[in-house]
Amino acid sequence: MKSIIICLLGSALSLLAQMPNTSSESLPRDLAEDVVKEVNRDQVKIAAVQTSGYDKGDERREGYDAADELIPDIGRAGEDEAQLVVFPEYILGHIKVPSSSTEKIATAAAKHSIYVIVGCWEVYNDDTFANTALVFDRDGKIMGKYNKTHAAVDHYEGTPAWSRPPSDKSREWFLKNDPEWIMNRGNDLPVFEFDFGRVGILKCYDGWFPEPFQVLSLKGAELIVWINGRGGSVEDFIMKTAMFQSHVAMVTANQAYGSGTMIGDPSKWPTRILARCPDKREAYISATIDLRRIRKIRSTSRNFQERRPELYGKAVEPMGNNGPCNS
Repeated sequence: MKSIIICLLGSALSLLAQMPNTSSESLPRDLAEDVVKEVNRDQVKIAAVQTSGYDKGDERREGYDAADELIPDIGRAGEDEAQLVVFPEYILGHIKVPSSSTEKIATAAAKHSIYVIVGCWEVYNDDTFANTALVFDRDGKIMGKYNKTHAAVDHYEGTPAWSRPPSDKSREWFLKNDPEWIMNRGNDLPVFEFDFGRVGILKCYDGWFPEPFQVLSLKGAELIVWINGRGGSVEDFIMKTAMFQSHVAMVTANQAYGSGTMIGDPSKWPTRILARCPDKREAYISATIDLRRIRKIRSTSRNFQERRPELYGKAVEPMGNNGPCNS
């Protein structure tokens, strides 16, 4: 009898040894993380990167892919346990979507299970293009795009000022010197559903208008990402004003020849910048925003309840040719 029991135990142990190891280390990456990783919707860590790549008027350079320079920062953000990493405007240059550049970003996002927002010029099959922010989810899929809605044009002719592009310039001239005159402008201010919260996106000159911040907040955005590609600094006073008036957290990113890459939280008093990159150099920052408290502020906001939309019609009327004072 004793020998039978020993034999049965031996067989059982042998079968157990042949069974696959179900520890998180042996599971595929996505399944392993499903087991051990939980999304914190209350205290959300965000990363932002001030870096260099392609700029506004740059053409593609043979043998250079700016995506290669972003991969280490995505990895750093993942190791930092950030849930989102944000890069500047224009940074990937003129690309088709999808492309080898977006595949590299997608692979890194999936590897580190992190959301990524990054700027590019998205080129379409008919050679038109848009100033696009690409949104990658934790699985590396492009879950959405935002196309810049307000064109940051640099040259004009005639009156009123800034109403017409130069008439004697070629497409090649515009591509190099003033591409936003001929880009496809966006016609929507979307809010994206991330697993930790609702996110809106603006690009550079969009942020010089108060209405986009307000619209995104009223559509439910809890965090607004404002990516830039310009010299000088992203304006912290605009950021603080938007956070205070619209009850949203904010992240800004700029190219390294400029400055003002920041992370801000309106749940602190006074509304404050939690982290900021040093000026005019490549740098990485991260900070944790209190989305739980921001949601509470939004749900009890006197500002939202006391709005008077019937008084604001003038703000959305087209401006007359003679300017606001004489229209």
